[in-house]
Amino acid sequence: MLVLPKNMELHAYTRTVSDLFSVKKKYVVPRFQREYSWTKEQVSELWDDIVSNITLGSDESFIHEEYFIGSLVLVGDDKSVSLQIVDGQQRLTTLTILLSVLCQRFLEIGKNNVAESIYENYIAGKDDEGNYYFKLENETPKPFFQTRIQHINKEKDSPSSEEEKTLLDSYNEFYGSTSNENIRLKFGLTRLSDDLYEKLLKAVRDQVVKYLKVIFITVSEEDEAYTIFETLNARGMNLSFVDLIKNKVFKDLIGKHPDDFAKTKWKELRGIIVSRDGVGGIETFVRHWWISRYSYVSEENVYKSFKEQWNSGSIDAKSFVDELVSDAKIYVNTTSPVIEDFKQQEEKEIYRSLVALKIFTVKQQRPFILSLFKVREKGYLKLAELKEILSLLEKFHFLFTAVCSMRPSGIEGSYSKAARQLFEAKDRNSAKKVIAELKQQLVTRLPNRDIFKDKFAKLKFLKGYTKHKKLIQYIFSYIESTKQTTKEFTPDSITLEHILSQSSGMSDYVGGIGNLLPLGSGLNEEAGNRKLIEKMDAYRKSRFMLTQEFAIANYTKWGKEEIEARTISLAEYCYDFIQDSLK
Repeated sequence: MLVLPKNMELHAYTRTVSDLFSVKKKYVVPRFQREYSWTKEQVSELWDDIVSNITLGSDESFIHEEYFIGSLVLVGDDKSVSLQIVDGQQRLTTLTILLSVLCQRFLEIGKNNVAESIYENYIAGKDDEGNYYFKLENETPKPFFQTRIQHINKEKDSPSSEEEKTLLDSYNEFYGSTSNENIRLKFGLTRLSDDLYEKLLKAVRDQVVKYLKVIFITVSEEDEAYTIFETLNARGMNLSFVDLIKNKVFKDLIGKHPDDFAKTKWKELRGIIVSRDGVGGIETFVRHWWISRYSYVSEENVYKSFKEQWNSGSIDAKSFVDELVSDAKIYVNTTSPVIEDFKQQEEKEIYRSLVALKIFTVKQQRPFILSLFKVREKGYLKLAELKEILSLLEKFHFLFTAVCSMRPSGIEGSYSKAARQLFEAKDRNSAKKVIAELKQQLVTRLPNRDIFKDKFAKLKFLKGYTKHKKLIQYIFSYIESTKQTTKEFTPDSITLEHILSQSSGMSDYVGGIGNLLPLGSGLNEEAGNRKLIEKMDAYRKSRFMLTQEFAIANYTKWGKEEIEARTISLAEYCYDFIQDSLK
């Protein structure tokens, strides 16, 4: 049930696509709306729904069934020439793309009059001065959409953004679906004459413009539209909590001169988040940011928590956006680190710990790390202290997450609480206290030795099984860092060598970590698939301590028992070394 504020005037009607587009009206996508995001699967599903409601009779006549595609919420009234879309822009954009594809198909079969009719009735219109306009347009102009998709004479522009690529993907999906061959298959025909192909394209056109129906809702004021927007989407989650937050912020930051601050900053924010792989979406960042300073809530409750803070006057819209953008840079640098972010020699250990956490694909610690780097900026944390806590997080998640895959119940909550306490810290002592308390909580949750050894023994790497490859490379790299007597050699790139060759047929244990050695790529090729005694020369040349130690042991027999024994030895070494370092 839609509950509206008192005195809000709302009008709702059932409308066809023809009712929407054949009149002299312009539908405008406002600046606060998200970018076009329909996937190929969604486009394909809409196409299937359209075609499945058309029945081809034996006399080549057609029966059409009505199909409801949701609601459309707009600002304006029946007298308005221009209506602002509050909800439904994704569907209207997709329908415009389909109509444009049909227009193109009719041009290709020489039915120019039909193509022009579609174009002038449903895609473009003329104002009182005889000037063309597009019936669907964006408050922020999108030339690619206009010239590459909407216009009857299409330019062959290449997409230059993710949204433009998505728009073109949808166009190409519909274009492929409307080919002669695919139409024939869709209607289950053995052959399709040119005449029947034209009739089927017209049937699709009629189904779209005459039999697709929407609930057409109009409100008179923009503020009311924002309220409808929230009400329609907050429960059904048609939009993410980030879209709802964005809606609220854009409503407050309405100024566009000398620049549309909200739009510019939000575009910058999205650009930062997508600039590197492995960061996650903007929803992941905004939730981690939120729980690092306000309250620990699930994704479903972020917007509710935001509204409580907003309504209490605790959030200033401009500061909120500024801080999101500033902290997004820290978030990206710490979740998907590159060596250029940590140029100083004393920062290399920080980089390695952050890379390790990325390898472990763990996210619970991100809000805490965000706060860590912010208190470091304030001067409340020394470099050595930052390296120490990051090293702790690395070691904890290596044991707890990467190897043992233990249930993370409560850990994100602990990180979130510590992150908020750090955010509120007023000096070095209060920051150090928060870190000490978190360290104690993590240490008490470490898995015991037997669990670790059991899980460690299940790690494997084979040509057809690479799930654990990066983790095993990390383990060898970590062990090497504990054994090397000089820091001049850092094993950043490791090739995994199977001692007992993968071609031996012993697949049950040949991929186990106990049968693997770190080698440089050149020596790996030298060792090849030769027998163990013949590989020893290559092993002795290696700069890796683990490989040298194996060569010194001078094994004359190497099989299941030896592999299992070495696996246990490696597991115990890792576990004991980490335990000692955490005392």
